[in-house]
Amino acid sequence: MFCFNIHTFAYQINRNMEKTKRCSGCKDEKQLSNFYKNKLVLDGHSNYCIDCTRQNSKRYFQRKKEKMAKDESDNLMKMVLLSNYNSTSEDNTNADSLMKILMIEKMCKSILDELETLKKNYIKSDSVLSV
Repeated sequence: MFCFNIHTFAYQINRNMEKTKRCSGCKDEKQLSNFYKNKLVLDGHSNYCIDCTRQNSKRYFQRKKEKMAKDESDNLMKMVLLSNYNSTSEDNTNADSLMKILMIEKMCKSILDELETLKKNYIKSDSVLSV
């Protein structure tokens, strides 16, 4: 005997009739071919379109890269501060001084990069407010 589930049948009919889906990110109605496949979602396609998924991935990896750079500069700062407390005048060699200079230079570069991104974000937000 064949067991029949009306909800599954209705879903399959709707799935075959509807070829579009609304993206949760940009809220646009798009063809199913514009969505990645995802077995965990009821209709078998991701909730975000390919464009929104790519934008989210870029943002995620950019934030991750910035966080790693910030953590690295924080660690360099800690190393410089600790080496200043632990070193004596006899221990200061040219190599140590050069290493400290390189660490400080790298920290300054990361600070300048962060200031540049803040400046860009401020200009973007300022132009949005004026429009």
